[in-house]
Amino acid sequence: MNLLLNYSFPKELKIRKSSEYEEIFGTSKRLRSQHFNILYVKNSLGYPRTGIVVGKKNVHSSVKRNRIKRVVREVFRNNKSLFDSLDIVFLAKKGSDTLNYVKAKREIEETIRLRLL
Repeated sequence: MNLLLNYSFPKELKIRKSSEYEEIFGTSKRLRSQHFNILYVKNSLGYPRTGIVVGKKNVHSSVKRNRIKRVVREVFRNNKSLFDSLDIVFLAKKGSDTLNYVKAKREIEETIRLRLL
């Protein structure tokens, strides 16, 4: 399965089970940026997967929470090769609802490149 060459976002690239989230929260390494905490752990699948957590405590409006999820999902979808074969969970911080796609992409790419590569 060569998911990195196309720009789709199939189910295989999503972290969906609570047990998978619990495993990542328990064993992951953490990166911090201005608007995100990024948890990551190596997987044996050969392709990256992502999960996005935006709490009500940090972003009150459901419309804004869903927008953050869409933006981060799009950054991940367009830059899959940047994430190797990692399981990555993005935790949105307060103030992340002000990000647009370009700013979110720049912040995530800089954080990943500076600290992982």
